[in-house]
Amino acid sequence: MVNRRQSFAYCDEQGEEMMRISDFLKRYHLHGSLITKVEYDSTTKRVSLKTELCKWQQFDYDETKDPEMIKGFVVFEDVTYFETDCVKDFDADEILEVVLISATQSLEKVKIVTDGVNIIMIEAGNVEWHSL
Repeated sequence: MVNRRQSFAYCDEQGEEMMRISDFLKRYHLHGSLITKVEYDSTTKRVSLKTELCKWQQFDYDETKDPEMIKGFVVFEDVTYFETDCVKDFDADEILEVVLISATQSLEKVKIVTDGVNIIMIEAGNVEWHSL
């Protein structure tokens, strides 16, 4: 079931909506979406997940005008922890589970499990969705 509750968010300099991980997970339903690439930049402290988001599972989906899937990036900013036990490259791995595993006032940690038996752990200050 999709949670239709509005979440706290703010915009960065480019006008993109940024929010805490817990708020992002309330707004975006990631189960069934596909991860095609994962990039970590330790200099900018950013993790980017190239994703095909199941638009049809989102609270704002309009079946008369929206495509069922949309391409974009889930971008984590202010990353303090990143780990993956990726045994292979991501190749349209379906997201099976997304769990918030810890939270402090400034950081939250999420665990993402894919059908390709990949586990991604990210601790970050905020996250945002960028449509292509």
